[in-house]
Amino acid sequence: MPLRAVLIVPFILQISIAVGLTAIFAIRNGQRAVDDLTSQLRDEVTARISQHLEDYVKTPQLVTQINANAVQFGTLDWQNPASLERHFWQQMRVFSSLRPIAFGSEQGNIHSVDRMPNGSLVIRVMDASTNSAYHTYSVDQQGNRDRLLKVSNTFDLRTRPWYRKAVEAGGPTWTDVYPYFSSWGLAISATRPFYDETGQLLGVTNATLSLAELGHFLSNLKIGRTGQTFIMERSGNLVASSTSEQPFFVQQEGGEEKRERLAAIASQDPVTRLTAQYLENYFGNFDHIRHSQQLTYVIDGEPYLVEVAPFSDPYGLDWIIVVVVPEADFVQYIEANTRTTILLCSIALLVSTLMGIVTSQWIAQPIARVIEAAQAIANGKLDQTVAARNIKELNGLTQAFNQMATQLQVSFTALEAANEELEVRVEQRTAELQERSLQLKQALNFEATLKRISDHVRDTLDESQILQTVVREVMAILTAECCSTAIYDLECNFLIIRYEHAKSGWAASQGQQIPLDDGPSGIHQFLLQGQFLQFCQLSPRFDRPHSSILACPVFGEQGILADIWLFRKADQTYTDLEIRLVQQVANQCAIAIRQARLYQAAQSQVEELQRLHNLKDDFLSTVSHELRTPVSNMKLAIHMLKMASNPERQQQYISILETECKREVELINDLLDLQRLEANHQPIALQPIDLQEWLPPMLQSFRSRLHDRQQIFTLTLPETIHLLNSNPDSLGRLLAELLNNACKYTPSHGEIGFTLEQTLDVSHSTESPRLITRFAVRNQAEIPPTEIPYIFEKFYRVPNSDRWNQGGTGLGLALVKKLVEQLEGEIIVTSENGWTTFTVSFTSDCCSV
Repeated sequence: MPLRAVLIVPFILQISIAVGLTAIFAIRNGQRAVDDLTSQLRDEVTARISQHLEDYVKTPQLVTQINANAVQFGTLDWQNPASLERHFWQQMRVFSSLRPIAFGSEQGNIHSVDRMPNGSLVIRVMDASTNSAYHTYSVDQQGNRDRLLKVSNTFDLRTRPWYRKAVEAGGPTWTDVYPYFSSWGLAISATRPFYDETGQLLGVTNATLSLAELGHFLSNLKIGRTGQTFIMERSGNLVASSTSEQPFFVQQEGGEEKRERLAAIASQDPVTRLTAQYLENYFGNFDHIRHSQQLTYVIDGEPYLVEVAPFSDPYGLDWIIVVVVPEADFVQYIEANTRTTILLCSIALLVSTLMGIVTSQWIAQPIARVIEAAQAIANGKLDQTVAARNIKELNGLTQAFNQMATQLQVSFTALEAANEELEVRVEQRTAELQERSLQLKQALNFEATLKRISDHVRDTLDESQILQTVVREVMAILTAECCSTAIYDLECNFLIIRYEHAKSGWAASQGQQIPLDDGPSGIHQFLLQGQFLQFCQLSPRFDRPHSSILACPVFGEQGILADIWLFRKADQTYTDLEIRLVQQVANQCAIAIRQARLYQAAQSQVEELQRLHNLKDDFLSTVSHELRTPVSNMKLAIHMLKMASNPERQQQYISILETECKREVELINDLLDLQRLEANHQPIALQPIDLQEWLPPMLQSFRSRLHDRQQIFTLTLPETIHLLNSNPDSLGRLLAELLNNACKYTPSHGEIGFTLEQTLDVSHSTESPRLITRFAVRNQAEIPPTEIPYIFEKFYRVPNSDRWNQGGTGLGLALVKKLVEQLEGEIIVTSENGWTTFTVSFTSDCCSV
């Protein structure tokens, strides 16, 4: 075979095979890429729609649950229309996706806040105040009714789908999708009934979700060039679509327009209609679609790629998501790429063939001359010479044989060296593979450990259990001398080591408080910024020996929560995998601690709400009893007064009337004063009081009562009395209450003492002196130690202590405590050795002497 053929044919054959295989693989890979792309696109679009649906439909159920809980815990009065409407108005401003939020009672009353097509809010009411007509009002800036916009006499709450559905279900549920009566579009309502303690239905609360925005979301999705999607119910009715077609149609009935649901198989859009028909034929029934599937069908000879996936929620929602993409949206790129590939391969084959021919000629011509010269030499023509024609190899041909032996020996030596080098490389590669295998195994172990730790810490809401689990598990997987975790107290600028796990012989430090580093380069300053540290401690610190330390913060949204410290021997370090594991454990620990603290806060709020509820009930019960007792006595005295004919008996009943009337007035006044003090509506005006002139008239009003009851009164005043900066009315009221109590509970011939003390506090040299004024009222009577904690509570009376049967409201000492707090003072009660002392202290600026 000629040399030219030997050079050209294999060269062209190899080029042809390479180019052909390249073209085939390029086309197949392109088709496979399109298939993968379309599958991923459908999965991604379906996942986005499912996620959006889950977030979208969660809002109305959450709103109904919030409203039902608010009514149950007493924070929302469902019988107060104004409060109810303002509450709904605030929720409508927060949740823009909702249409009306409403409450309907069993009597047919309804209060709701609705959103108009232009986005404005209106209040809709039907109750006794509207004469059972359905009124629509505009809303002012405070969420109250403004102008009456519309009146309807045909609306009946109990015929509405959301009301009937909630009553039938007996719990939270969804209504069927229905055309909303006050706006253009479909809606679905989350509805929830609630009952009284006897199980009697009180009413139903609902939050209606407009499905028009769902259609807007679908239409904004980019699915290839012409892909589309729609959502339908198991019945086949459309819920929303990415096309401009409305999921309902309008028909005339009795001269009125009536909106009816549109079935997917009756859609005017051919892709929607044919896709629904194909799914119905393929599954036999839409109810048979139980999991996500990808299908392919043909419309007019053109393949369409379909993904169908069910969507449901815990409240009964059961829809089907359908994504349709024409295969032509992607095939055109493959076809263009195929044409380009074939063209380029043809050009490459042609150019390679030409280059092979030229190259073979360029190589064959000098070799042919060499062959001719060799044949001539073989024939004895030794004078033949061959010009190399600028080919270096032909010039060196005559020297090749002489150099062959030397070159072979050099080649063998080079081959042995190459073999040795290859063996070294193989050993190095083997070691690297073993190290990577070990790292992979360690990474898998770390991943399993991280999952186990995450499961353990998220299964508990106990912060202590979370920290114990983290310390125990980290110590188990990482070979360390000690592992500890600490909680930060940033206000006191120290941390507390809460839990520690260490090998035997390691000094225990659990429960120890460690001050935080103040310097900018301190260890704790890096941890406070969310950075981990790996360092070697050269000298003992934090009661730890010389060791290699890894410190990682447990960082949350509000800053640092805790930290994790690992201690190893000083000559050991931490790998990147180990550091990543500790960081990921810290992240999981932060999430678990945040969940635990949120749970504890929620539990505290629930307990506080229950305590306030009990206090309210006790207060109302006590007030009701205290107000009714004098009224009952007055009614009895009036009844007896009518029957009495004796003037003395009449005078006796009149005296009872006056006493009980005075008691009722005092009780009401005390209640009003106490309410004013608790509400703190009226500011306190302070003024200098000359106690030297102010005290005697105030005390004089008690001397006649002291004389009548034969009680001994002692007054102790200092030689120098300073002006007191206070409110004379409030001060006089609280001192009068204390003296009244002393008179009331002191026996005849018993002693009552009133003492005034004033001292100047000059402990703060840089400030002006502060005046400390103390009023002490003591009487010869003793309060049992078990009763002292309760004497300032409303309506509380010490049992069997009213020696003069004077009676009272039980609010005196409660008023005294509030007055002292209002004047920013302090009151202390002591009772021992037959004496009870009330000491009231005030601190003020020193006015003058």
